[in-house]
Amino acid sequence: MAPFAMSLRSDEAGTTMEHATTIRVTQTAEEHLEQLAHHQQVCFPTLAPYEWLRVEHFAAHLRVFPAGQHVALDGQRVVGQSSTFRVSGERVFGPHTFHDIIGAGFFTGHDPQGAWLYGADMSVHPDYRGRGIARQLYETRKTLVRQLGMRGMVAGGMLPGYTAYAAIYSVEAYIAAVVAGRVNDPTLTPQIRSGFVPEGILYDYIDDAAIVAHASLLVWRNPESPAQ
Repeated sequence: MAPFAMSLRSDEAGTTMEHATTIRVTQTAEEHLEQLAHHQQVCFPTLAPYEWLRVEHFAAHLRVFPAGQHVALDGQRVVGQSSTFRVSGERVFGPHTFHDIIGAGFFTGHDPQGAWLYGADMSVHPDYRGRGIARQLYETRKTLVRQLGMRGMVAGGMLPGYTAYAAIYSVEAYIAAVVAGRVNDPTLTPQIRSGFVPEGILYDYIDDAAIVAHASLLVWRNPESPAQ
């Protein structure tokens, strides 16, 4: 499959003209690896260091599944990224942790025939958030799913807003409140707006000092897949 690229004018995404710039989403290349490793730590400063993706991890992603790796560029600067791999339904819909499902960062569980795209990582540089970049990266993933005839996309959805409600909601009740629109979560709410549906909870999913360890099992089903 030939590489593809998409462009987004940030002023078209609802930002002011003073911030107008052209963001280009394209497949990741070796020249981006050093930037990606730095970008990871800027975007996830409270993540346990062993959970960070480093140069060797991003290089492995390119080897096992280059079509599933994308960056958002402002000129030559990496300002966003998306890392994915293919996985079977049997694997992805069972209990798993972030560290385990991504093969300690190396995507060793990538299945070339896997029917589901696993969203291992997506991030946007703090200075570029609110400009529609994450939405563009999600659309790029959906395009890939359609091109490959896959059943859909799965991800572990972080719950950064939960800590403010932990005294009154269980994790299950919090997710239900976000789905119902009674609570806004900085991560889960935009994912739901992008078409994801929470279909379960991944307990003890991630090691991050700033957020709850649990995650929502998010699913987007490809409407063009005959398996749906």
